[in-house]
Amino acid sequence: MYTITLENGMRFYLRPLKKEEIEEASFLSDECVGKNLYPKEEIAATLNDQEKFFYLLKNEKDETIGYIYYFLTNEEEIAKYSKLDINVFREVYSNSDKKVGKIQSVGIKREYRGNELAVEMMQFISKEMKKANIDITFIVCWKPGGILPLGKTLAKCQFDYLTEAKKIWYDDMELICPHCKGRCSCDAEIYYKLL
Repeated sequence: MYTITLENGMRFYLRPLKKEEIEEASFLSDECVGKNLYPKEEIAATLNDQEKFFYLLKNEKDETIGYIYYFLTNEEEIAKYSKLDINVFREVYSNSDKKVGKIQSVGIKREYRGNELAVEMMQFISKEMKKANIDITFIVCWKPGGILPLGKTLAKCQFDYLTEAKKIWYDDMELICPHCKGRCSCDAEIYYKLL
């Protein structure tokens, strides 16, 4: 468990997902990034996968107020997910035999946003990836209405801009985008950080 203490003294705890919290994690991801983007089955699979990690952020009352989902993968999978050519990723990292990190999703309940909790979670995860011998991590960021919700967080965590990707979630017929109110026509921006 990782403890985050804010300047006002409030404490939060980041810890791995437990089996009995899958439903709650699914509900929170639906609320933060869109219904059905991460089905319960995908979240549950992180419990038994040595390369996928789902952490919950709890407040002092043990209420779940946020999450971060990340995994180890390769450039080919990230390129496929973002519908881009592999060479876009190889421009910044060319060791194709080695795993890379991918921060898949960061979510915080609306009433807790603006406290740099996402910064704290991403910094913790970056350290965890470094311990796992990962040299670089990528993040594909949702950009609803041309606005990047994680923009300030990415800057504070020293991520660098790589490129833009168009309508990468459009083909996901199950996803109900909170911005589009149906199929997701939003674009994404891709960032990376050398660890």
